[in-house]
Amino acid sequence: MRCSLEDIPDEIVRHILIYLSPEHTLLSVQRVSRRYHHLANEPLLWRWHCVRSFRFWSPEHKLNEKLAARASSVDWKGLWVTRKQRNLKAARLLDGIINSTVHQVRRLKGICEMGYDVKDFLLDQIHCDPSAEDVLARRYYATTALDSIHRAVAVEIWSSYQGRPLSSEGLDRALAAFDMFVLHDQEEDVDYVVRTLDDLAFQFKAEHPWFGSLSTRQKALALVRWLRARNLTGMDHPEINYRNLRNCFIGHALSDQDHPSLPIISSAIFTCVAERLGLTAFCLAFPNHVHVAVYAPPGQDLDGQATDEVDGERKRMCLDPYGSDNEVTLGELRRRLVEYGWSQGTDAFLAPSPVPIIVQRTGQNIRATYDNVHNLTNNEHQAREMKRLRSGLPGLNLDAAIYASMWAELLMTQTSNLHWDSTLATFLQKFALSWSEDLWIVERYLLPLYNQYIAANPHRLEQHHRSWQRVPDILDMVANFDGRMRDVNRRYTQDIVRRVRYRIGQVFQHRRYRYIGIINGWAAPGHSCLPMPHYLDAQEAEEEGDVYDPTESVHAANMGPKRTYYTCLHSRKTTVDRLRVSQDNVVIVTDPIMIPPELFFLAGKFFKRFDPETCTFVSNIKDYYPDD
Repeated sequence: MRCSLEDIPDEIVRHILIYLSPEHTLLSVQRVSRRYHHLANEPLLWRWHCVRSFRFWSPEHKLNEKLAARASSVDWKGLWVTRKQRNLKAARLLDGIINSTVHQVRRLKGICEMGYDVKDFLLDQIHCDPSAEDVLARRYYATTALDSIHRAVAVEIWSSYQGRPLSSEGLDRALAAFDMFVLHDQEEDVDYVVRTLDDLAFQFKAEHPWFGSLSTRQKALALVRWLRARNLTGMDHPEINYRNLRNCFIGHALSDQDHPSLPIISSAIFTCVAERLGLTAFCLAFPNHVHVAVYAPPGQDLDGQATDEVDGERKRMCLDPYGSDNEVTLGELRRRLVEYGWSQGTDAFLAPSPVPIIVQRTGQNIRATYDNVHNLTNNEHQAREMKRLRSGLPGLNLDAAIYASMWAELLMTQTSNLHWDSTLATFLQKFALSWSEDLWIVERYLLPLYNQYIAANPHRLEQHHRSWQRVPDILDMVANFDGRMRDVNRRYTQDIVRRVRYRIGQVFQHRRYRYIGIINGWAAPGHSCLPMPHYLDAQEAEEEGDVYDPTESVHAANMGPKRTYYTCLHSRKTTVDRLRVSQDNVVIVTDPIMIPPELFFLAGKFFKRFDPETCTFVSNIKDYYPDD
């Protein structure tokens, strides 16, 4: 008996289509016949493919609303095709970034503007097969794009507080925005923080079924003791660990097995869970140690008794979730303020602190950690431990955290403040020299604020006599440098071949300072390197603070060094990618075991892959050095 495809019942066909790839369904199955075209285009099938094919979605799609609606009311197939097209576009742009150093920032912008719709694709590239021909470059630039997308999420959250300086809403999301700067390929994003706090509130209520019958004081004490009993606040060995970078991030505190956190994060965790339980709680920006205030509901005092009092001891209690299971009296806090030298205006520290103040204070804690790390000049192990997070390179994470604190300061300071631009020059320099891939974020969020500020304070524009203080000028500078054709350095004479002993991609150890580096540029007498800082050696760069201007070159076109110099990636300075070293100090390394792991990630900016047989990195900057 002969059978055909038309003999297969619809139910069986639908079941089979679930296991076929969406691409095969589009290109083949729907073309078999009208019946198969109808079956292959059913909304339920394409809803299934959307959910299975893509984990992350940009907010514009309102996915949860679509999933709650009838399948027939949503163009699921069209949505899948849109997502697929965006992945293909991201793939083309990423290939362009890897294949040419010209317009890399512009192509990164094209990827990043698609937001979470390309996060699945970028994660695949970050974890691409180690045997890929361009594995290092692919991983580096995919990580760069994804990190920029994450930072945009944070900046969007913070920018929403412009015009709302006294807002007490969204503390959880505002603090979780810091985590986005060091998230990388991990799970603990803003939504993770919100879900985790929701879960904590649910668990607490499940374990306290009588919670609703308690007074405000009893509720607050029960919650702080529950959080502390589960080690969800505070930290172990604060005398050693207090200034660890991870203590500044609420997402890290919630996800880490030991849940370490500074007082400000511990207080925020309590406050956010308390709000979910129906309590009225706020952080108090108390000097040196943030506390929490819990307020009784209208018409009641903290013990549930009727009262007409609006504020005071009977209506407000204070807690220290970081360090105590018990209530801290207002009298005790006032005495501490007097000890700190605050004899007047002490009530300002005992009033609820709005979200912008808490965010700015978190940024100050990050800067304190940064200062402590850089003061540990003789204890590299401790400095590395202080910078360690769940993922990412410690040096880059610390730099990203400082960058986050700069964004927070600008966005949480109202443009109506005459001194809004006090940190602008420092921020713009950091952005242009280290985070140029964020061009699209600065254009979208900072430029409008700058224009708004200048419109209200036109005299400030005249005072911005340095280009580092003018946002439009910096954006133009970054864009122009990105599109500039590169100077080519060739080994076209015997003199250059003789003088330039080493090649791009060779690994070396510094003869004097013993660090490991990768050569990513060279300059013979009369020739110029890649654009690089004005340093004779990497040690000088460390002492001077690693200021690097991509718009300048060390040597003019008709000038050059008297000796041969190289630029390099440096195992001890992961935030600077072109430090200068003389040829006399280069000792070539031939054992791959000597190469620090962090250099393999950083190498992706200039190299395709690593060749273990020759212990060299394969160049991806042929447009600079075609002969290497």
